[in-house]
Amino acid sequence: MDRKQLILVLLLVAGVAAALWLRAWLSPGQVVRRQLAEAVDSVENERILGVMSKISRTYSDQWGNSYESIGGHLQSLMDAYDRLDVDLDVTAVEVGDDEVRLGTRFIVTGDSDGSREAVLGTGVEPCRATLLWRREQPGWRLVETEELDIPELRDELEAHRLR
Repeated sequence: MDRKQLILVLLLVAGVAAALWLRAWLSPGQVVRRQLAEAVDSVENERILGVMSKISRTYSDQWGNSYESIGGHLQSLMDAYDRLDVDLDVTAVEVGDDEVRLGTRFIVTGDSDGSREAVLGTGVEPCRATLLWRREQPGWRLVETEELDIPELRDELEAHRLR
């Protein structure tokens, strides 16, 4: 094989590899994972608008929450704690037509009155949630929390569940 053919083959291989990487990078599951990571970063940096930009204005869930009430809960959390840290694991990704479900496990810690404490969940018993995201204009938004288990709030969540 002469030098020109070798360069052509290498360029072709590099082009195919780049196309495969780009396809994975732009897949709905990966896009939504990045959106969720940006929302977590916004929580940790107390940027409420950064979080709210990831939530659909039509958000609703079985506990009676809406876009506005989620914003209120987040603002209360940010007011009550300093240096919030969200340890998040995505445990499952299910991609459908214009929607993505993410199974998550998370723990939230923060500073209160000068000491570090668990806010939601623990290493032994983390919180769990299944989040439904849909493609909206201009992009992917959280539209519903389908399942939610927060150990510290189980009784309260069950009492508020809409039946």
